[in-house]
This record gives sequence, structure tokens and C-alpha cells, in this order.
Amino acid sequence: MACSPLDIAKLVSASIAPAFPLDQSVAVNPWWPQRHAQIERTFAEQAVLTGETGLMCKSYYRQHWGQQITAQHLLQAITEQHSPLTLAQLQEDIQHGDTDVSVRWKTLAMLMDETIPSAQGHSWAQEIVQQVSQFIGLYHQYPERFDAHGKNGEHLYQSWLEVVARDKGINTLLGVDLLAHFRALPESVSALFDELGANWQSIWESDSGAYAFMRASLHQLSGWAGWQSWLDWQAGLAKQPIDVPHTLGLTAILLAWDTVLMQWLIQHDASTAAKIRQTLHHQASHVEAFYQLAQQQLAPLWLWQRALELSVQSPWIAQVKAVTPTPELARPELQAIFCIDVRSEPMRRALEAQASDLETLGFAGFFGIPIAYQTYDGSILRPQLPGLLAPQLIAKQTHKQPERILRLTKLGWQSSLEKPSSNLGMVEAGGLLKLVSLFKRVVLQHGTENPVNRDVRHNEQWELVRQQQLLSATEKAELGAGILKAMGISQRLAKVVLLTGHGSQTCNNHTASSLDCGACGGQTGEVNVKVLAHLLNEAEVRAQMPSFGVTVPVDTQFYAAMHNTTTDEITVFDAPDAPWRRWIIGAGQQARLARMTQFEAPATESNAAAKRFFKQRATSWAQMRPEWGLCNNAGVFIAPRSLTRKLNFGGRAFLHEYHVSEDPEFTQLEKIMTAPLLVMNWINLQYYASVTAPEKYGSGNKLLHNVVGGHIGVFEGNGGDLRIGLSRQSVHDGKQYRHQPVRLSAFIQAPKAAIEAIMAKHADVASLVNNGWIFLYQLDQQQRVWYYQQQQWIEQ
Repeated sequence: MACSPLDIAKLVSASIAPAFPLDQSVAVNPWWPQRHAQIERTFAEQAVLTGETGLMCKSYYRQHWGQQITAQHLLQAITEQHSPLTLAQLQEDIQHGDTDVSVRWKTLAMLMDETIPSAQGHSWAQEIVQQVSQFIGLYHQYPERFDAHGKNGEHLYQSWLEVVARDKGINTLLGVDLLAHFRALPESVSALFDELGANWQSIWESDSGAYAFMRASLHQLSGWAGWQSWLDWQAGLAKQPIDVPHTLGLTAILLAWDTVLMQWLIQHDASTAAKIRQTLHHQASHVEAFYQLAQQQLAPLWLWQRALELSVQSPWIAQVKAVTPTPELARPELQAIFCIDVRSEPMRRALEAQASDLETLGFAGFFGIPIAYQTYDGSILRPQLPGLLAPQLIAKQTHKQPERILRLTKLGWQSSLEKPSSNLGMVEAGGLLKLVSLFKRVVLQHGTENPVNRDVRHNEQWELVRQQQLLSATEKAELGAGILKAMGISQRLAKVVLLTGHGSQTCNNHTASSLDCGACGGQTGEVNVKVLAHLLNEAEVRAQMPSFGVTVPVDTQFYAAMHNTTTDEITVFDAPDAPWRRWIIGAGQQARLARMTQFEAPATESNAAAKRFFKQRATSWAQMRPEWGLCNNAGVFIAPRSLTRKLNFGGRAFLHEYHVSEDPEFTQLEKIMTAPLLVMNWINLQYYASVTAPEKYGSGNKLLHNVVGGHIGVFEGNGGDLRIGLSRQSVHDGKQYRHQPVRLSAFIQAPKAAIEAIMAKHADVASLVNNGWIFLYQLDQQQRVWYYQQQQWIEQ
């Protein structure tokens, strides 16, 4: 064995993607740490270690066969993957049963459940999950109970050791006394792994076997591992080194449980202990063969999955090749810049239908301004940018906030209500005051509002601070000019420019932030658009922007606007009484009527009825599916709007504005491919995973959720692992899936050489493309479409 147990444990700990907290939900690709490996290999490993294939069952593909999936799609998939299987074989295979991977890694606790049930009949494996999960929830919810000094993975492990060594409940549930074994465990993480190396020598004969052993153990609590990984992720963004990563501490805890169980088993039943050791050794020494067999068994399903994806891509390719691009307006009356979020695509089409003298554009929803929002008194600081990035600036309004006491009181009240120990007492103490709140929600249908967002005023000035220094007008001018260049409008600004952020409106929804803007760190885009509009309207800033290659016309005015994605209303802050406001109202009406078909709603042509329907969804505290979020996302177009304006993607495409003619050095393309494209990959694969592997990467039934730690995440029921990803109600309407699990297809209008050069420079992008996590298509100036496969361009 080349690596020590501790070295392998560090690699295992780094294999878990971060799971963001409820108040700043950011969609995460759960396989992000595996991006440098082939997707087929990654899913085979996952199938062996966790039992989740990451692919749909045969019945799902069978349901789409002959309708969405055709023989042509299957034949193309067979050709692409150089498969020896024939069309006839695939058609025959899909009719019978389901594909079960015949090899499955079993942890020590799973083997004990099979061979030596506990005296009380309680599952050994379930007890590990329950005990560790409840401890970590307690650890994070009540940090005051633990010494906060030097918190890291070491602190987590030592705090657990202190608790578990006195936990008599384990004896009650399992019928065995393990306390002496827990008390004998090493007191440090490094010492524990030294002991593991001595006690499990047969496991450490190969690095791959040891890696699988530890990884299977950590996946017992992959939800909490995701939370620990988020803590490590935040430390990395802040450039704060951690001696023992948080995730490594959890790995140590789970392996400590294995150590204790084996020690007890040796004393209790030495022959069974020897058999289990032999089974674990066999698994470790044959794990590579297991992976290869799993990959073989999943091969037919991969062909069906690829055929499903081709059934989505092929019509889009045909549309792009046939469409006549619309002429670009020399200077439109109005330009509306939206987030690239798929929910913006239908609204943009609706707005463009209102008049010919306007255009819409797509840009990353944080509008390129890398800020954290801070309340004036400094009591709250929250990021307003993608989770991949760290804030470079702090934005705050210049007014003093008289409602601070009310806001903090409201936050404290909410926090108290969320604590299980005080729920009944708080409701009783609130008495009639709480009754007023209930009356507003039930009878008057008043929604809820984030108390922090109430501080964001409409027409106040903003301060931008970098390292405790206010940004100068010159620095602001450089920032603003760079953003306008990235938007592709720096040389042809309209008279009216709407910077349109977005946010959802829901009630009684602990996962509300997952419906807001992922590019704004799971917040609405309100702060970002108000900060940028204020900056671009400053006379002193405009006066210095020509030094950075941008001249803003005197008659150009920037307005901050918000698209409510639940009700499809656009609010323009401080808007004048101008004719273009009718376009905004008309667009909302058209978008709402079109969206009625997404729900079991009565057919109507009445704008008032449609508006009332969506308003009720937004304000009903019993509504499980207020909107469908980014459901059914499937592709991204990085191209001028003139190419896609006549196309209808049905709310399935991200649209990012890009003009290659304005980017001679391809610096903007590089930024798009290394930031927004990665964020879209995260969104796409979070939705994908929540459908294809819901037990591992979905959060289950929303009705059964209980919030953990006020904001950390949710349990499904009263325990078990922390649930991550999307709830079933977010992707399924009760009858069928509303999200079709397909990998993201990226269509880029830029030279092939430029795209290849960016991939050569950035390993993350190259890995996503070359390993099958993203499909890459190039659109040339003649609207031919080229598919990038195995480092070659193939015309479609």
C-alpha cells in the first residue's frame, strides 16, 4: 500500500460535494469532486458502494420509447458509444424487469445485520446513522454546549468521543454495552487512523480497497458529510487553512464506530468476526472487478439515457440550423437584462412580443458584481454571488435602519419557534399576537417576507467597500465598464436599461431560497440590481468610464427591476410613468397565461384569473409546489439573442448573451465557460440527481421535513441522515416527473479553436466535457452545428 490510512481518509473526505444551508441554498452537482473521472465509471462506483445507479429504471425509458425516444436516437447512441449491442437487443432488454447491479459493497454494520442481529432487534447500521446524525445536529444547533475554540474536524471528533462514551441509549437500543470500547478509542484523529492501520491490515493491502472501505463508510451519512464539506468549502473561499478538515472528522467518527463494533464482535463471537473480516478483505481486494462488472451491467441503460438526451438535443439542433437570425437593433428603446435562469426564457419571449423596439439579454444573475450584502449596523453579512466564488466587495445602504430591533426580534422569534424544545411554549407565550399572524396567512392570504430583505430600500444610496475602504469613483467606473462589456451592450446602450433580477414568492417554505437566484447565493437578485443601477447612474462614475472604453449616453437611464418567478410580475423600482411600462405589464400577462398549462388549473383567457391563481400559490402556506423552479432544464445557449429570438425552448434553456465580434481576445468567453457554465452544470446535475438517485441526493417528502439547526438542512421525519437536494414535490407533480433527467447541452457560438484553448487552460471545464458530464456543441457563423466528442468536432 502506497498511502497511509490517514492520507486515504483525506482523499475520501474530499470526495464529497458541499451541501449549502437552507438560507442560502445553492444547487450543487453532487458528483463535482468526481468531475475528473468518466461519468460511467463514477456511477458504477456509486452503484457498488451505495446501491444508487444514477440512472432511471427501465420502466421510465420504456414509457418514452416510441414517443419521445425513437429508433434513430438509439442507433445514434449505439454509434457514439461504440457499443456491441444492437437495436433489437436493447428493445428486447427494456421489456424485462429492471437492471440491478449484482455486486454491492457491504459495510461492517450491514454484515452484522445479516449475521448477528442485535439483542433488541435494532439495526446496527441504523443505530450508527441515528447516533452520529443526532450528535452532529446537536453539535451545530447548540454550539454553546461545546467549546468553540479551534473548531475543525479534530474538535468534532473529540466532542463526539466525549458524548458517545457516556451514551447509555446505545445499550438500550442495541442491547449491548459498548461504552468501554468507546472510552478506549484514541483521543485524536491521527491516532485513530494509526490504530486503524494496525487493526485492519488486510483492508490496507491496496489503496483502492482501502479507499472503497472508507468511502462506503462515509456514505452512510453522505448528507451530513455534505454539510461538513460546506464548512471546509467556506474556509477554502476565505483562505483559512484547517489542520483537520471538518469532513475528515466525520470520516474518523464513522470509522471509530467500525473499530468499536469489531472489537465487541471479537469478544462476543470470534468466529463471526473472522468471517466478516474475510468478507471485508474479499471486497477490498476485488473492488476493481466489482466496478468493472457494474459498468458492464449498466451499459444498456446508458444507451437509453443517451437516446433520451438526443431526443431533446436533436429538435434544438434542427431549429438552430433552420432559423433566420433577427437583425440587431442599432439602438433599442429599451434593453432588459435578465438572469440566465431558465424561468427567464419564457418571460423574455413574452416581453419581446410586446414591441419591436426592445431587446432582452441574458447575463449571470448576480450581474457580475461580486458582493456580500451587509446591513447598515453590520449585524448580518450574506453573500450575493455564486457559491463557487468568494465576495470581493461589501455592499450596504447608507441609511440607518430604524427597524433593526423589529428585524432582530422577528429573527429571534422565528429561531425560537424552530427549536423543538420550545415550540409549544413559544406558541403559548405568543398568544393572540401569533393568532394575528395565523389570521393573515389563512384568511387574508398574506405571504411571508425575509426580515433581512425588508431593510433593502428602493431609492437609497449604496456604499461599496473593499478591505474596509470605500471604492473610489475610478474603481467603480472600471467595475461598471467591465460589466457592460461583458453584457455585450457597452457600445449600443438603449435609453432605458432594466437590470432585472429575480426571486420567488412563497409562504411557509423552509426551502424558499432554492427557488431564488442561485447566482446570488440563494438570495433574490434585488440587492445586486439596485447596487449596479445606482453605480451606473452616478454622474461621477459615468464621467470616468470612457477611460475604460465605455461611454454611457447622457439620455441612458438604468433601472433596477425584479422578476417574481412565482407570479410572473416584473417590478421596476422608481420607474417613471412611461409608455414602456405597458410592455412590462403585457409581458407578465402573457407569461402567466402560458404558464397555466404547467399546473392543474382551470382553462382561462382572463388575465385577472391567471393573476389571482398564481398569487394564491405564492401566499398559501399549505402550497407544496408554488412554482417549478428550474425543473426540466436541459441546455444553455452562449450566443447572441439574435440567433435564438425566434426559438421557443419551453423554459428548458439557459440563455447567456455572447457576441464573439466584441470579444477579440475571447476573455469574456473564458469567463462564461469558467463561471456561469459551471454554475449551470451544478444546477442541472442537482435536478438530475434528485430524480435519478432520490434516496441519496434528494430530500424526500417535503411534508415530513423537520428543520435542523434553524438553517442547516432537514431531516425526513425525526432522524436519519441529513437530507440534501430537492424534495420529491420539487420534481414530481404527484402523477409524473416534471423534471426530465438529462445532462446539460452547451451550445456556443464561437470559434472551435477558442473553445479548445479555454478547455486546455481550465481542467475543470475540460473534465466536464471530456468525461461526459456536459455535452458541448459549437455553432459556426453559417449556423452549422458541431458536436465535440473524443476531442473531435463532428458535424450534426
